Amino acid sequence: MPARFSLCIAALCLSVAPCVAQDGEGAVGRDIGARVADGFVTPALADFARTSGRLAGAMRVLCGNPAPTELAAAQVDFRKTVTAWGRVSVLRFGPLTAENRFERIYFWPDVRGVTLRQVQGFLASEEPVSAASLAERSVALQGLPALEYVLFGTGAETLGNGEGGNGQGGTRRCAYGAAIADNVAGIAGEIAELWSEGGDFHVSFTAPGPDMNPYRSAEEVAGEIVKAAGTALEFTRNAELLPALGRANGQAHGRRAPFWRSEWTFGLVAAQLSAVEDLVREAGFVEGPDETVNGYGRSMLFDIGHARAALEAVPLAPEHAFEEAQWRARITYATVALEGAKHTLNGQLAGALGLVMGFNALDGD
Repeated sequence: MPARFSLCIAALCLSVAPCVAQDGEGAVGRDIGARVADGFVTPALADFARTSGRLAGAMRVLCGNPAPTELAAAQVDFRKTVTAWGRVSVLRFGPLTAENRFERIYFWPDVRGVTLRQVQGFLASEEPVSAASLAERSVALQGLPALEYVLFGTGAETLGNGEGGNGQGGTRRCAYGAAIADNVAGIAGEIAELWSEGGDFHVSFTAPGPDMNPYRSAEEVAGEIVKAAGTALEFTRNAELLPALGRANGQAHGRRAPFWRSEWTFGLVAAQLSAVEDLVREAGFVEGPDETVNGYGRSMLFDIGHARAALEAVPLAPEHAFEEAQWRARITYATVALEGAKHTLNGQLAGALGLVMGFNALDGD
């Protein structure tokens, strides 16, 4: 399943804009894009830009003053940035997907361990380190998973004492971590700018029309939102939770979960699910003009909310939580609830909106 997932997501993201059926007329508010942009997109992007900027600053302080307290501060800012990213990550269309920005921030799934292999190789080399040079390299070296290894992986303690000037030592390691943080903050700024009011994408999303690109109607905007929410639910379940859960308890492998080293797997997933909830609300799928749509929207939120609560209640580190019976049961329940939410979204809610989303390679898995 995981090996096929990236191809499946690609097929989903490349789907053409949804068709609009006559029985959905009036179910989509004309201001759907403006509501989502103002109520969700702009605040989420601003928070990501702010937290990633603070992280970049914390890395510079750490490199200039290696100390356990500064390392701990950078680790805290890392987790805050991952949380902010979790909310932004559901916007998997437009500026976030252009120029590989999503993968440059978050190269996942990584079933072959490319990030670990490349990061360790880079740390052991003498290649130049800067945000500018990093942006031209493999996406696996550029983003948050790579920075997690720098801050939490084997040898991270050298960041707190400044030991070593090369290889796995603190000086080169810190310079690399600072370059990653600067790179992520720069990408966050790019995305926010491309979504800014008055920009071409923002205008098309908030005021679609026959001559606009890429959105010619409110229904096409609604289709993009539904597709983004569905992609987020599938990605969270299939790429982030199920590979670590395994098919049976003996096959659990917590180290296959994202951000297990920083013990922030469930912090990320909770942020992603909370973002889907907010996206659905702001789109008018819960308290909008059509009560049938609202009913399906509330059903979705019920399932997502229960999944999120189950994951937030897990007290163990992800490395162990997926195999411990009590918490494994909670995680399993969450994956079932997310599957239910996805079917409600792609089936009943999309149909009530008059959207024909088309099939993709994930359907039926």
